[in-house]
Amino acid sequence: VGQITATFLGINAIAKFVNKLKDVRAEFEFQNRSLQILLQNRREADILWDKTVALAVNSPFRVQQLVSYTKQLAAYRVESEKLYDTTKMLADISSGLGVDMQRLILAYGQVKAANYLRGTELRQFSEAGINILGELSKYFTQLEGSAVSVAEVFERVSRRMVLFEDVDAVLKNITSEGGTFYKMQEEQAKTLRGQIMNLQDSIDVMLNEIGENTEGALKGGVRAVRFLVEEWETLSIVLGGVIGAFVGLNTTMVLAAISQGKFSTETIKTTARLN
Repeated sequence: VGQITATFLGINAIAKFVNKLKDVRAEFEFQNRSLQILLQNRREADILWDKTVALAVNSPFRVQQLVSYTKQLAAYRVESEKLYDTTKMLADISSGLGVDMQRLILAYGQVKAANYLRGTELRQFSEAGINILGELSKYFTQLEGSAVSVAEVFERVSRRMVLFEDVDAVLKNITSEGGTFYKMQEEQAKTLRGQIMNLQDSIDVMLNEIGENTEGALKGGVRAVRFLVEEWETLSIVLGGVIGAFVGLNTTMVLAAISQGKFSTETIKTTARLN
């Protein structure tokens, strides 16, 4: 009994591993293909994919999350060569503030779409915890060589004088060396939660690599199951004939035994086992 139980558990573990392998590889391939379609450039998409996966392994975000955020930014027409840096920049801020990344993407994307900062996005950044007016005040003061107050910045916003390039520059400043959110993902990755997420990503990356190497077998298995599903009616007729012939053979054996007076308990047992 112990040996049978151990064998069953072993088979069950292998089945779970194969299912996990299949799911991870399917998800990774799907996300990668989505990037290729969005960027309309397979080579750029593959490079971006590799960089994003490498970032996830040292980030509190999962691979699927970062790729999803990258695709959302691509939908806002962020240039392909800037997608990785922009995703990393906003993810650093999100990690530091503990705010939903999608809120930052929404505000950033809307500013880019309009090409200037409006009151709506100003409020969105402020509610997310970013002192956008104060940072813009420092930015314009340094850029223009004379003091620009927060009130003056607010006035410029109302006149649509604060451009997307200004907002982008401010966000880069607070995530660059010396900024409040510099390498914030790396710092958060050192926490217990971050370590757990990194471990999960490392396992997924391993499973994906195994899946790539065995992709032919995995897809072949899926095609075989799909064939069985699609051709179930034909198969049921064939199987029905086989089962009918098998049952008929057993019935013939019983009738022959009766006619010869050899219908014993042993014959019944044998027939039961065959059925």
